[in-house]
Amino acid sequence: MSQPDADVQLLASALDFEPDAVGIRSREPLGAGSVTGMQVQGDERLLYYLDTSALPVRAETGLVAMDGPQPTRIWQHPADPHLPALAPVAFEHAAGSLLARLGLGAQAAPVLIAYRPGRRAVLSVTTAAGAVWLKVVRPSRVERIVRAGVAAAAAGIPVPAVHGWSEEGLIIMAAAEGQPATDVEWDPRELLDHVDDLRARLARAAWDHRSAGILGRLEWYASRGDDRVAAVLADAQRLVEGSTGEPSIAVVHGDLHFGQLFLDADGISGVIDVDTLALGEAAEDPAAFLSHAIASALLTNGAARERVWALADLAAGRWAEDARVRALTLIHLAGHMIAAGERGDSARVTALVDAARAVTAGEAPSSSGAKNALMDSFESP
Repeated sequence: MSQPDADVQLLASALDFEPDAVGIRSREPLGAGSVTGMQVQGDERLLYYLDTSALPVRAETGLVAMDGPQPTRIWQHPADPHLPALAPVAFEHAAGSLLARLGLGAQAAPVLIAYRPGRRAVLSVTTAAGAVWLKVVRPSRVERIVRAGVAAAAAGIPVPAVHGWSEEGLIIMAAAEGQPATDVEWDPRELLDHVDDLRARLARAAWDHRSAGILGRLEWYASRGDDRVAAVLADAQRLVEGSTGEPSIAVVHGDLHFGQLFLDADGISGVIDVDTLALGEAAEDPAAFLSHAIASALLTNGAARERVWALADLAAGRWAEDARVRALTLIHLAGHMIAAGERGDSARVTALVDAARAVTAGEAPSSSGAKNALMDSFESP
């Protein structure tokens, strides 16, 4: 019988739960370690986070264990010690008071849209002036993120306007113009043309913050993955080592995918999450876009499924002749594999392995077994 995951054992021991009652919801690298989200069986409210990042925080908000030279933290959402502004704005009264000071009367309680523990949270609030977005980040990053938005706007990138921000790590933003690309139909080839135009504008931005990009996650992924992940990462490493010359450097979005885009009749009308704007490897954005398209195609049903697969195939044909784009795409796919494996979704892991093999070989992702691997999990439209 296999031993429980080390993070599960630590949480169960600290809080006096049985390890079998704890399930992993998420895990990703953070600082020198990771942050793992875990659900306690039988009570949906008991969602805990275990943090081995060793990153400094302004104040502790949960348990702190000193089993080694660095602390291990355990907290419950929304008391994230890395995001001190999260708990105050997660509730209706506090968020309403804050928005009122900016002349934005809240009409409903905040709705949590996204949360990456230790990194950021995004909430939406309906106001008389329309939707307002509350982005919560680490205090140490907030000023740089605001400046990144200014730099992107100066380069002609249609980023949402900022209503205000605080040193505690809170940014209050307007909604992006247009409709989310995830909610509307688009022609795959035309969308890629617009993305290439966006990449050219990003490259002209006056920005010098550097980032290691997805290559910086390779070691962490290798430590967490199984043999299939190791094989994909070995292919990525081989492609990196086989590429000739120094990688091209440019200003990149850093997390570019069609979920970050808003569209209107003229093309891309809004771009969100430029928090990751960085001077880095030019292959970063096409690799992130391609890997996300593949991962999204595996989760898409109905008529949109063919369109997203076509987007992945065309993106591969347009960008993946570059060995470094293929390498970085493989690292992204390895991350998706690890996440699927920790959720117990073996079918998705297998499909991602098949797609990774196609990318490695320079073939269309849909030509692999991945395209049809998960069809049985979809209901008929």
